[in-house]
Amino acid sequence: MSDACPRSFEVEALRDGRLSGAERARFESHLASCAACKQEAAALDGLAEALRVSEEERSDELRVRRERTRLLAAFDVQLAPPPVRRVGAWWGAAALLAVVGGLALFLLTRPSARRAPASLPVPVVTVRADSSAQWSRRAEAERDVVTLARGALYIRVEPGRGRRLLVQLPDGELEDIGTVFSVSADAGRTTRVTVQEGSVVLRLEGKAPIALGAGEAWTPAPPPPASSEVAPLTAPAAPSTSSRVRVRPSDEGAKRVESPKAADSAEVTPDSAAEFRAAMGAFNQGEGSRAAKLFAAFLRRYPQDSRAEDAAYLRVLAHQRSGDVGATGSAARDYLARYPRGFRRAEVEALLGAPP
Repeated sequence: MSDACPRSFEVEALRDGRLSGAERARFESHLASCAACKQEAAALDGLAEALRVSEEERSDELRVRRERTRLLAAFDVQLAPPPVRRVGAWWGAAALLAVVGGLALFLLTRPSARRAPASLPVPVVTVRADSSAQWSRRAEAERDVVTLARGALYIRVEPGRGRRLLVQLPDGELEDIGTVFSVSADAGRTTRVTVQEGSVVLRLEGKAPIALGAGEAWTPAPPPPASSEVAPLTAPAAPSTSSRVRVRPSDEGAKRVESPKAADSAEVTPDSAAEFRAAMGAFNQGEGSRAAKLFAAFLRRYPQDSRAEDAAYLRVLAHQRSGDVGATGSAARDYLARYPRGFRRAEVEALLGAPP
């Protein structure tokens, strides 16, 4: 047995093509004279030949198996009886499918079976402005804010919509309680508020809040005359039965005017409307305790009235204006118990959470 050559590893490198150039020439010269390297090269050649023969035999065996399978399949086809063609069954199935399809089409195209088109969402706040109005509108987390700088707006708010509406005016703000109303401003001040349905609370800078109900309007008192001459005193004309004017002393002469339509209908209005109007009158005159009692009585007598939630909220404000912290908290909790998802829930919860 020949001794191992330290360069025998280069035999495999030569077969793999990893030697080239002068290095390949030097090893081929060494291979011609080294018995150990010749033996290594012969062993590798024998191994390669054995692998080639094994692969060819395996390939031939697989080909034989495939041919055998193909021949058996062809033989089975010749022995199997021809399939029976059930033409009648196919025609019956096709006729049944046609009947079912026609019935389904008839049911879907009947007028009673047609699906009603999806109704478009109705806007919960409708704002119409006159040609001279300067205003804007934005949506906040829990409320919509309309800012009026000048001109007139007609606003309709659907009750029970879950979002609040605040109208920012040049000299204050208007808090809506689900209603239909119009508001106008000019020269940096509010000039008129008219309520057609529901109720609102008007807050002007430096003045007590003013509650307005359906059919009522508010306008500021005219400015005093610029002339230094004293105008002759005349007896004020008595208001007619079709228009009533109530002057609020606490509002520096600002007046609250009821429209003729509301005054005419006062004679036929149910007792609930009269009691609600009386409670708001006390509220606007600054009589917080009396207004709170009137609103509480209204809630006891007419809990299902459409203005009941307004009365519950205004009762909270009346107690707050009178300075009764305990009664304010009790009225606020009563409001939340009656209307857990009420229109003024956020403000009432804020009152409960505010420090005394």
